[in-house]
Amino acid sequence: MFTVYRTVKANYIHEPLATEGARLLGGQWNPKGYPLLYTTSSPALALVESLVHKPRVKYDKLPTLYLFTLEVADDSLTTWSPDDLPAYWNEESYERSQWILQDWLTEPTTLVAAVPSVVVPMSYNYLLHPAHSAFGRIRVVHQEPFPIERRLWHQDNAKVGYNRSRKPTIDVGQRHFWAENDNWIYSPMSTG
Repeated sequence: MFTVYRTVKANYIHEPLATEGARLLGGQWNPKGYPLLYTTSSPALALVESLVHKPRVKYDKLPTLYLFTLEVADDSLTTWSPDDLPAYWNEESYERSQWILQDWLTEPTTLVAAVPSVVVPMSYNYLLHPAHSAFGRIRVVHQEPFPIERRLWHQDNAKVGYNRSRKPTIDVGQRHFWAENDNWIYSPMSTG
């Protein structure tokens, strides 16, 4: 057995293994119509993956999250490393990456597909396939409230955009950041 983690909004805590949302909306690794249970290798990655998908709202409007700890049979795992995937696997648009695992999505020979996180590529997300016979043996071993630390959420006063060079920018209070060679550069904003 191995352990995986999943965040769930408070209104879904009675359905921690639900795959309907992924089936209806699709995701990074599955097109609409294919149910999957997205889980992660650590609580920290679960939080980061959740934050990346939250809308730009004030901190007070963020949903209440719960962290679920699940046990999964480890004899039913297939791993894809970044080297095993096409160059476009981590594109922001899901249109192409949703089909990378098409064979596994249609014929799940293993319960779990381990894929690199787009947000933290050296960490893994674990996709659990509900059509696999071992899905019914997944055990919820723990659940707890999972508050989002306020310092992680800068959307209250952030303005996101692009500068004249089409580089991403973020303004937070009197701080201005822009992307340069995969780094964020800081510059105080002028007050005049």
